[in-house]
Amino acid sequence: MTINGKPTISAVMCSFNDERILDDCLSSIRKQDYPQHLIKIIMVDGGSTDDTINIAKKYDTEIISRPDLKDSQNIRGGIALTSATSDLILFISADNRLQEEDVLSLMVNALADREIVACETLRYGFNLSDPILSRYFALIGGADPIAISLGKADRGPFDSKGWHGYGKVKDCGYFYEISFPKDLSKIPTLGANGFLIKRNFIEKTTLASSALHIDMCAELILQGHNKFTFLKNKHIIHFLDLKLITFLKRRLFYANMYHSENVPRIYSIFHKRDLLKLLIIVLFNLTLLGPLLRAIKGYLHTKDIAWFLHPVVSFAFTIGYSLDVVKKTIVGMWHKI
Repeated sequence: MTINGKPTISAVMCSFNDERILDDCLSSIRKQDYPQHLIKIIMVDGGSTDDTINIAKKYDTEIISRPDLKDSQNIRGGIALTSATSDLILFISADNRLQEEDVLSLMVNALADREIVACETLRYGFNLSDPILSRYFALIGGADPIAISLGKADRGPFDSKGWHGYGKVKDCGYFYEISFPKDLSKIPTLGANGFLIKRNFIEKTTLASSALHIDMCAELILQGHNKFTFLKNKHIIHFLDLKLITFLKRRLFYANMYHSENVPRIYSIFHKRDLLKLLIIVLFNLTLLGPLLRAIKGYLHTKDIAWFLHPVVSFAFTIGYSLDVVKKTIVGMWHKI
């Protein structure tokens, strides 16, 4: 419920042995200029054995311990989400940081229209001292160059002006209002890494208990609740201090874990109408030509050598996804024998 005209906020998250990154995340929430007594942090922990819990307690965090769900992050996320009783819910992860101190206030303001479902930042942020892979993903607009090339990213790259994807655009000054079409192939991967949504819309979904954020947003859009806002010049940092091969393995692990064969899904990044575009992307990635030209274009706009990871990362993702598809095909054929 609102207090003195301001909505209450619950920042919901999962954790497991996040001592290296959690302090910066929670600190960025508590440094926001939004009234702190209206912000509650809810963390569902998978049984951390490091200093994660002590760090969380420093920031007045409500901790729900579920070591029995260590390997079921989506279920823990559902517990955090359904435990919130505030007006607004902030989806955040331990590797996220709210870069500017007025991010949350402006996100709340951008939700003033009752028809607006949720708000994100238009771009990810980064610091020049951040790891090169973290800067690279912020520059291109997400953590999967193939999905970005398909036009399915919710965040935009640093070298583009205005809104970068599908939907009807309304320029509202410091933010864009986007009305998404009722077409699953034209809905981006909404709902993670600093995503502020009204709880009354969460209550309209059937997927809150599983915390499948993209599917929840897709379901709402299909219901007709299709208006989302994006702050133009404020940022959420998605801090990634990993080697490329480690990150790629993690992406493939999650892609398989949350595949429709294992978890009921209504959303998919890839659709039949994307096939030709996907084949062209694969060809360009394997030749390295397209990604190299993209890197040069990006560097000329925002001079950071991280852009030149693009040919390498695009090639690695193409090979990784291709091998995964081949593996699944062979396993499927073997099961039929």
